[in-house]
Amino acid sequence: MQGCQLGRQVTLALALLTPLALGCQGMNNTPIYFPSPDPILTVTGANDAMGNPPRIENGMTLQFRNPNDTEQKALDMQTAALGFDVPWIQRDHVHIEMTYQVTYTPLPGQGPDDDPNDVPQFAIGIDGANQYTKYDSNIVAMMLAQGNNDAPQYIPLIPVTPQTLAQGQTVSGTVREDDFNEAELDLDALGRWMAPFNAVLINNSQVNPIGLSMVPPNVVIPALIEIDVSFTANRNMTCTYDIRVRDDNDQLLHDTTNTLFSPTPALFVPPAPAMM
Repeated sequence: MQGCQLGRQVTLALALLTPLALGCQGMNNTPIYFPSPDPILTVTGANDAMGNPPRIENGMTLQFRNPNDTEQKALDMQTAALGFDVPWIQRDHVHIEMTYQVTYTPLPGQGPDDDPNDVPQFAIGIDGANQYTKYDSNIVAMMLAQGNNDAPQYIPLIPVTPQTLAQGQTVSGTVREDDFNEAELDLDALGRWMAPFNAVLINNSQVNPIGLSMVPPNVVIPALIEIDVSFTANRNMTCTYDIRVRDDNDQLLHDTTNTLFSPTPALFVPPAPAMM
C-alpha cells in the first residue's frame, strides 16, 4: 500500500509539472543571448611575481523568477514523493551554451620566436553555481596547494582544451549544451550527494559513471544559475563570449510583476581525502 501511495504522489506531482513545461515550450524556447560583462577578459601574457601565467575571470548570474503558487505546489509534492529536494531551476528545462572569441594581438617583443615549446596559447575554464552549490576552481586550487609550493592547479567544472594562435588571429569556439549538462550533473553530485571529487570531475559520465553511485537514479538535476569564466594566455590576448539560454518554461525574470529567485548556494570545498 505504501508503494502504491508513493507512486500516486509521484504521478500527481509530475502531472502538475508537465502542463507547465508543455504549455511554454513552443513559445519560450527561442534562445536568449547574454554578452560577457565588461571589462573584456584581457591578459598581456606576462607571468606574475610567482612565475605563473596570468589568469583573469569574470562571469554572470542569470536572473530567474520565483515560482508561482501552482508551480511551488508541484515542486513541494514532487519533493515529498521523491524524498529529496526538487530544484526550481532544472537542467531539463534550462539549456545553456557558450560561444567565445579569442584574439591574439602581439605587444612589442611578443612576436614569433623559434622556441617550439613557447607557442602563443590560451586556455578557458568555466565554473559556476546552481541553487544549492557553488564551485570555484580558485578555492580548489588553494586546497590542492596546501603543504606544497607547486604552481596552482586549476580544475574547472568545464575545461576548454588549450589552443594556439598566430599573430593577429581570432579563433571562435563553442561550449555545447551537453558540456554544460555534464558539468551540472557533476556539480550536483559533488554538492548534494558528496560524490568523490577527483573521480567525478575527471570522468565523463557517459563513458565512465565512476563516482556517481550515491546520486539517486531519479534525481532532478539543477541547472547552473551562475557562469564564471576564467581566461589565461601566454601572450597579449582578449576573450569575449556570449551565454545562450533556452528557457523552456519561461523562468527567466523579465516581468516586473515577478520577484527574483535568490538562492544562497553553499561553496564547495573538496574534502581532505580528495587531496591525496
